[in-house]
Amino acid sequence: MKAYKKLMDIVAEFEKIVTSVVLVFVTIITFANVCVRYLSDSQFAWSEELSINLFVLLIMMGCGLSARDGSLISLSLVFDRLNVTGKKIFVAIITVVNCAFCAILLKTGIDKVMTQMANGKKTPSLLLPEWIFTIFLPIGAVFLILHTIEFCIDVMTNKAACVQPVEE
Repeated sequence: MKAYKKLMDIVAEFEKIVTSVVLVFVTIITFANVCVRYLSDSQFAWSEELSINLFVLLIMMGCGLSARDGSLISLSLVFDRLNVTGKKIFVAIITVVNCAFCAILLKTGIDKVMTQMANGKKTPSLLLPEWIFTIFLPIGAVFLILHTIEFCIDVMTNKAACVQPVEE
């Protein structure tokens, strides 16, 4: 378990760095796009395509990081009223459901990437292979699965904040 946690700490740091760099880059090109939008012969149309696809990467990695500490959307009304054992059972059920959903997302994403690779389809503005951007979906699904399992392990070993006793 300690090795998995150390590995996930490294993965999370990598995710944070990538997310930060991509966010800065997307912010800059989106701002530049807005500034030059009304020029008559703007050659900046590619920036919108790039921004949209990089936002998918940001969302997927952000969801993975949120899953790491149990911050994804949850029913806290029910969860907060449970005792520690109830919370552990609830988290186990949620982990199975989330991992099943992410596995479907992973399979769907991989199938889509494979189809796009086979078709050789390119993006409209950048003329890059579409699969380059579509691969963000299965990559994000892998991070979601890893961090969901990590949170479940933290809850089961009483290391997550949601199962630790509240100090008064």
